[in-house]
Amino acid sequence: MTVEARPENLAFLAREFLTWVWFEAQRGGGGVHLDGVGRVRLDFTRRLRLESPGVAAEATAVAAELPTLADEARVALQTGKKVASTTLLLDVEERHFEVAIEAETFTFRGVKLPTVLGTSDGERLDERLALLDELEAVVDGLYVAFARQRLDRQAWPEVRAAMHRWVARGGEDDQPTN
Repeated sequence: MTVEARPENLAFLAREFLTWVWFEAQRGGGGVHLDGVGRVRLDFTRRLRLESPGVAAEATAVAAELPTLADEARVALQTGKKVASTTLLLDVEERHFEVAIEAETFTFRGVKLPTVLGTSDGERLDERLALLDELEAVVDGLYVAFARQRLDRQAWPEVRAAMHRWVARGGEDDQPTN
């Protein structure tokens, strides 16, 4: 039996990706290094929805300034739920982006771009388009990093084991904080 590559059959991968982003952000001290982009600081903000797999999926929604720190989010991870949607803050150098991402359709909503400095309408439009391209490149870079790990038969078992330990700790980093 084969599974057709339809969006509804692959939604689990997007939920796994967004959960991996949370894991990597915590493991990397709040950020990750992306080839061709550099260091990207990641923060989950405003809202976070986690869902369990299956037909009768249960969801946990957390609305908070830092929803990944909420007990509800940590418990949801421990019960097997994965990130179904969230709002991410992405800092690249001095530029701050905000984007809400839905795992099911991998759509972006509520995109907030850094301040545009152009003086004419044409300059501002060009700058906004360049910033949208940059945001897309950052999210694509995150997904490529995830896909590389996910498809690596040697690396993925180690990453998956580290994620399982992280989930067992309730989504908390094992690094001591000062």
